[in-house]
Amino acid sequence: MYIYTSTSCVRTAEICLLSAASSRDAEHGLRDAWEQVKEMRAREEETRQRAAFLQHGFASAWKEGIHTDIVVKPGTGPAIPAHKAILAARSEVFRHMLSGDDRCKAPAGGSISLPELSHDDLSLLLAFLYTGALEAPGEGGGEASQDQERQLHALLVAADKYDVPFLRRVCEARLAAGVAPRNALRTLEVAELSSSAALMERAMGAVVEHAEEVVFSAEYERFAARNAGLCVEITRALLARMPTPARSDGPCLELGSS
Repeated sequence: MYIYTSTSCVRTAEICLLSAASSRDAEHGLRDAWEQVKEMRAREEETRQRAAFLQHGFASAWKEGIHTDIVVKPGTGPAIPAHKAILAARSEVFRHMLSGDDRCKAPAGGSISLPELSHDDLSLLLAFLYTGALEAPGEGGGEASQDQERQLHALLVAADKYDVPFLRRVCEARLAAGVAPRNALRTLEVAELSSSAALMERAMGAVVEHAEEVVFSAEYERFAARNAGLCVEITRALLARMPTPARSDGPCLELGSS
């Protein structure tokens, strides 16, 4: 009985020691975890401040025209001053245009032309190259929304043409989020023009899902006249969605004269 009691006391003491150790370990673990969280937050805040510092500096240099060394001409409207170094750093195509590559070198005179862009579209493109942020053209009603959609189309095509992958991803994400029956056909067109498979899939899905509303619209007739290839793709997508006719497993009966 005495031995049993002693053994029990030892076991109880061991459990108490283990529990205390476990409690200390847990306390240390929580403290270490909290220190790691604080360290991560500090790094995140430092990264945010660094990004803001760089963004503000580049944006100020552009908006205030500090030591600009080239002008970019849109298809319509006045030219916009910029910096060769920023253009070359953001786009391989611009880098070649501004370098000694005779095949695509910018003409003499310190200017390059992007004739497919309006002045407002070009301003948004340059702002993105300097800041990494895409400004919305306006807030509010349907008219502003349509203007934003048109500018996103123009910027997506420009991002594809001038090889600005980050701008491409931003435009694709915004356009995909806004796909609806009313704009699915326009989105299909710009997706094909910019070779955007993800946006094409999203827009095609909207066309198939709302086929009656889209295909029997007046817009579809105009769309079909311009996009025979896309109409073929729409037809195939609609047929693929149709249920396959059930086959009869019974014996075939031949009808003949008796």
